[in-house]
Amino acid sequence: MAASSLRSDRTGLPPYVSPMLETLGRMQSRAPMRPEQLTERATALLAERFGAAPTPTEAAFAHGAPGLLAGHTNYFNGFAVLMALPQGAAVAVRAAPAARLVFDGDDAVWTFDAAAPPAPGRPTWVALVEAAVRQLGEGAAVEVAVVCTVPAGCLDAYLAALAVAVARALQALWALPDAPEALLTTLHRAAAEALGAPFSLAYLIGSDAGRPGRFTLADTETGEHLPLDAPPPEEVGWALVDAGNGYRLDPAQDYQRSAQAHKALEGLRQRGFEQLGSIRDLEHRDLERALAALPRSLRPVVRHLVSENRRVQKLVVAVRRRDWQLFGALLLMSHASLRADWRGSDDAAADLVVEQAEAMSIEGMHGATVTGRGGCVLLVGQPFVVPLCLDRVRAAVEERFGRTPEMVLL
Repeated sequence: MAASSLRSDRTGLPPYVSPMLETLGRMQSRAPMRPEQLTERATALLAERFGAAPTPTEAAFAHGAPGLLAGHTNYFNGFAVLMALPQGAAVAVRAAPAARLVFDGDDAVWTFDAAAPPAPGRPTWVALVEAAVRQLGEGAAVEVAVVCTVPAGCLDAYLAALAVAVARALQALWALPDAPEALLTTLHRAAAEALGAPFSLAYLIGSDAGRPGRFTLADTETGEHLPLDAPPPEEVGWALVDAGNGYRLDPAQDYQRSAQAHKALEGLRQRGFEQLGSIRDLEHRDLERALAALPRSLRPVVRHLVSENRRVQKLVVAVRRRDWQLFGALLLMSHASLRADWRGSDDAAADLVVEQAEAMSIEGMHGATVTGRGGCVLLVGQPFVVPLCLDRVRAAVEERFGRTPEMVLL
């Protein structure tokens, strides 16, 4: 082949260089607003919407931390691994005669009674702020402004970052005791109240302890956590995709799943597993024997929860060995388990995104899975391949569903 055939007619560069440069430009332009910029924006928003006030304003920030493997801990106290995002929630608060709340980008002003439970029918994120203020402040009224850059499709991570940021701001405003465990316990209650559904402590731990550039291994039974070094950006690339119309919060289904998990545990205790204190105590080697002892209706729930908890251990091994192909394969297995045993086929858009990532394994994509209950898909692969995968995902979603997915290159 002649050397000239390897060159672009217009630029004189080899044909593979232009796509690489375009990808590099997209990666360099992905930097989100810094925490201090977001807290400044929240403070300014408070003054813009509610006017100047003589009372002091406090602002705080918390990172969002989607679960790599964490959703199963909504239903029993297990282990979870989360990844802290550069994105997060910033909250500004100040004392006021009446409690009011605003969100950046939303014209609505939410008034609420700081001494009463949230009114029915409010958006979950509004109810969460109200519940946190009431449980931490015992009826004291405040004005609150929120700026959040966590993708809304990462519902659990969004809510956890919001809750932790609210708590930190109120802690500074009211000089609350520095008691992290008690604070997380209070936020855990507030989140469950706001959602009307089970909510894992893991997301709050990940938001409170997580920092970009590392993962967090959390034990939701003890509240203990351990940082794990994440790979540098030149080694592994990440993206989030919300294809829309995915699996959204369904409190009735969540409580049904939780009830099934408890029913299965009681059934196992009566059928040869008398010493079983929790589903987390069921050894993977005993899983098939346990499934055989259960009614067919309970087997998929137990199979998913036990297998997912076991995958956390394997994921930690993959991180420590820097085996990103195994890491991605575990995410794919998690998604397959969700689809087969947990939620069925009610999220075709998310499944399509995962399929696109899996189809590019030869090109350098490692894996993908739905992260949490908002329908967002986390993709992982070689840095220069992830943006190309996003292009394919966009085209596939637009062709099949007629809408453009929301995508964030991390």
